[in-house]
Amino acid sequence: MGFEGGRKHEMPALQVIVLGSGGGPEEDNVTSFLVRATATCWKRGSILAVDAGVHMSAIKRILDTHKQNRPFDPKDQTSSSSEPVILTDGPFEGLEIPHTSSRANAGYIHRELVQCLLLTHPHLDHCSGFIMNTASLPTARPKRIAGLPDTIEALKTHIFNNVIWPNLSDENNGAGLITYMRLVEGGSVALGEGDSRGYVEVCDGLCVKTLTLSHGHCFERHSHRGSNAGFSPVRSPNISILERSPRLGPSMLQRNNSLISGLGEPSRTDCRERVCVYESSAYFIRDFATGREVLIFGDVEPDSVSLSPRNHLVWAEAAPKIVSGTLGGILIECSYDNSRADELLFGHMSPHHLIDELKNLAERVSAHREGLASPAKRKRDSNGVLPVHGYPAKVARVISMSPVSPLSAGSRKEFYDPIASPPRDGPSDLKHWPHGTKPLKGFKVVIIHVKENLVDGPNAGEIILKELQELEEVIGLGCEFIMSSSGQSLYF
Repeated sequence: MGFEGGRKHEMPALQVIVLGSGGGPEEDNVTSFLVRATATCWKRGSILAVDAGVHMSAIKRILDTHKQNRPFDPKDQTSSSSEPVILTDGPFEGLEIPHTSSRANAGYIHRELVQCLLLTHPHLDHCSGFIMNTASLPTARPKRIAGLPDTIEALKTHIFNNVIWPNLSDENNGAGLITYMRLVEGGSVALGEGDSRGYVEVCDGLCVKTLTLSHGHCFERHSHRGSNAGFSPVRSPNISILERSPRLGPSMLQRNNSLISGLGEPSRTDCRERVCVYESSAYFIRDFATGREVLIFGDVEPDSVSLSPRNHLVWAEAAPKIVSGTLGGILIECSYDNSRADELLFGHMSPHHLIDELKNLAERVSAHREGLASPAKRKRDSNGVLPVHGYPAKVARVISMSPVSPLSAGSRKEFYDPIASPPRDGPSDLKHWPHGTKPLKGFKVVIIHVKENLVDGPNAGEIILKELQELEEVIGLGCEFIMSSSGQSLYF
């Protein structure tokens, strides 16, 4: 199980320190985590940064609140026999610190302990802190930035390009302060064996497996053109091009704001309209010593409105890990409350969508516990949309209040591709867990990437947590929702 703060009742394998929990617009608290295997005991290179919208400034802020076993003494600089100065509380409890000030010790943690940044996608609220820190603390070892190839390409092309930021990488004649690590979607079959197959080591004590997520579609209207003359569509990093047959008229495209324009050359009969889906990542992070895991999502949209639904693949991977007890919890976004219209989610989650996704996971968990290969299929309506009528009436009323996106209703009939996007499995009713049975009992769901509402009254996190708990109470999944906050320490 996972533990939040305080003392642990059993020895955990993984610690997650929340540096940044929000999704903006407050820029001092955007997505950033530190992960370590507890068995490594704060060794050099033992900390993995997962996203870094903020980084050193948040570490310093947390260190400001720590207590230590004794004050620094001027003799510490000259005597090798002095008792080490160790932090005695907070997220960095047990860490031996070499400096007097929080800022110097934050620099030490970044320079010596953090070996790798695992990036879910290259949006600024997930990488800007680390980028700002790259040039300030050169070390004998280049910092590693790991991510899917498109994420790395985006950093090379748009960030470390000697325009937005100096090329500090070891590619294209750069300065060599950072090195890129390109991960394989789904994990490389050449790595590991048994249940460790596909996991790759990213820092001391930790290995990861990567799955791709969908994070909305391109905002601007545009087309990608192909031809017999050998022209190929221009593919931007982190953009998945989904081909659609040219059956949509310009009026329908304009009316549905589908973000596809009819700019293809009319003389070419092989022009095909394409929808661009922005890609993000989910990481299964595993402790070498125990096999325990935590699952951290990048920004993600619900399968029910996605043009390229992929969450069901993550749940299929996660379910047997929950049943076996190796997956202790997940960190997943819920950016907006239920008052947000679907067409204004922009590739993010709201509580009723997150509950729907967790129902999908819960059904898979139940199926694995019963020894079944897969749960029952959920049927779509005539528009290809997953129904909400399977929810209890109270929950259905909550969901029905949310406006329907043109991409999730009538237009979806045109966009849905049963080959590229197979029918999703999902629990449309409660028959798979009898009354009193909670398939996700004790499972920790940590909410991240909440976007602040910047108005008087309850903050966005309070509203979202209340809505999630109300929905969970009706449906009875059994999971525990934890609202993340900067400075929080989570154990799994």
